[in-house]
Amino acid sequence: MVNNTINNELERNTLALLSETKRLVDQHFEDRKNRGEDFNIFYIMGMESNETKTHSNMLAALLNPKGNHYQQSSFLKLFLEEINYDYSNEDLNQVSINVEHHLGRITEDYLEGGFIDILISFPSGKAIAIENKIYAGDQPKQLYRYSQYKKGCCELYYLNLFGSQPSKDSLYTLTNEDFKIITYKNQIIDWLEKCLVSIDQTIILGASIKQYLILIKYLTNSMDNELKQKLNDIILNNLEEAKYISSNYQIIVDAVKERFRNAVHQKLDKALTSRFKVRLGNDTSFSFSQIWIDVIINDKLIQFGIESFSGHGHLQGRLFVGIIDKDIEPNYLKETDERLNNGWQIIRSIKTINKNYLNLSDSKTLTKLAKDENYFEETVSTTVNQSLDFISTYEVYLKELCINN
Repeated sequence: MVNNTINNELERNTLALLSETKRLVDQHFEDRKNRGEDFNIFYIMGMESNETKTHSNMLAALLNPKGNHYQQSSFLKLFLEEINYDYSNEDLNQVSINVEHHLGRITEDYLEGGFIDILISFPSGKAIAIENKIYAGDQPKQLYRYSQYKKGCCELYYLNLFGSQPSKDSLYTLTNEDFKIITYKNQIIDWLEKCLVSIDQTIILGASIKQYLILIKYLTNSMDNELKQKLNDIILNNLEEAKYISSNYQIIVDAVKERFRNAVHQKLDKALTSRFKVRLGNDTSFSFSQIWIDVIINDKLIQFGIESFSGHGHLQGRLFVGIIDKDIEPNYLKETDERLNNGWQIIRSIKTINKNYLNLSDSKTLTKLAKDENYFEETVSTTVNQSLDFISTYEVYLKELCINN
């Protein structure tokens, strides 16, 4: 009887917490709409999660004391203070900022080489190396390799959205004492807001920083201070209920995504002939989560794939089907397709039954997949059918290519 009473009270409080949170979230989206923040140049160009071209380049441009923001070292000074870096006795106006600083070819044992995303070099010879992560996973021994740069004279920072730890594979022999974690949600947002306060916000520079700040708040699910404080108060008044919601949220979301991935895998496996081997790649706890489709064409292994079922990764998390093979030149692209990178030579975005891009990071899509069985089956079928169409389209081309080579 006592347990039932406790459970009923917990349920009532949880429902009240969710109701109040929904009201604030709805207000947040309405305010954003009224301020015109949904019309963002980064969204429009489809570059909101591009680590190098968007984020590393934007951060570096603001940090550069010789940049065309003409604020000299003021932005750099604010950043160094934000990350608690001691820059005393340094002439900040003489600091150099490099994006994708090349350390040489990555060796076979992964102990040397690669590209440091953002390198801040001081006149004294000291440096800061920043590894910048939005959705991409870590490379083998990545942070270890970067830690070898100017041993003892370079501080290593791991920048990501929420404060995730680097993988053990990336660290290799490094410990937590060898690097520091900084986040977009905390340090970068706070820094950008301080940059805005330090300038005339009516000039184009202010508008550009605002656009980027809005993007970061979108990626980190951040609210304006007033609404954030109200949300904090609601959570503080319902800590027990919030704890249960928090501990189960990611488990539930990953379960919906994984059920969808498994259903697509099973349907593809049934649809394709025995020549094809359909296998699961990384699960949805990884940024890059896939289904692989292997086939031998004229004695050459060709790998088709569907990525990413996590809702993260390339193309801002959109699901796509493609061919991953560095030896294939994308000379046979259809109008609906594109080249993504040196690995994904030819890809095609998967679309919903309403002809929108399918993205498993979208909460409305996940809710429908979880609650509407007809929608779930229709989305599985349309994903499979589009993938089969892509495979049949390029199978003829690949046969010709393999014969010619």
